[in-house]
Amino acid sequence: MMMSCRERILGGSRKQPHSFLLGMLLAVFSLVAGCAPQQRVSVPVYRAEPQERIPPAQRPTDALLASANKAMAAGRLDQAEMHLERALRISPRDAALWQGLARIRFAQGNYGQALQFCLKSNSLAGGNRAIVRQNWLLMEKAYLRTGEEEKAAQARKKAGEGY
Repeated sequence: MMMSCRERILGGSRKQPHSFLLGMLLAVFSLVAGCAPQQRVSVPVYRAEPQERIPPAQRPTDALLASANKAMAAGRLDQAEMHLERALRISPRDAALWQGLARIRFAQGNYGQALQFCLKSNSLAGGNRAIVRQNWLLMEKAYLRTGEEEKAAQARKKAGEGY
């Protein structure tokens, strides 16, 4: 009786041909891999280009506030007012925006609204002493324009105290 190659390799058994073949293949591959010359392959290293320093995250209304300040400096109060009102729709609890609107109202001669917007800004400023101080100084000017010198003196005193 003549044995086939398969039978010779498997030793005449046909019960588990796959596991024996897999074992043999693993043995051959491990021998080949172990005998193969080890060669280092140089991989080019790519370095990231130095980037400009990215500024910290900005508020979504910063660009509108900057546009309003530029418009106000140029004397375009209506345009500045438009930018600030748009910014206030985005961030209605931003003390700096209310302060900007107060400055516009003051420049327009609407001192009563300027005072109201300064008070609103103060209520939202939290611990931001700079905004609060600027609001009190603007309120002092508005009170002087309306002839309320005693309130102007109180506002000046509060600006000096920081609150």
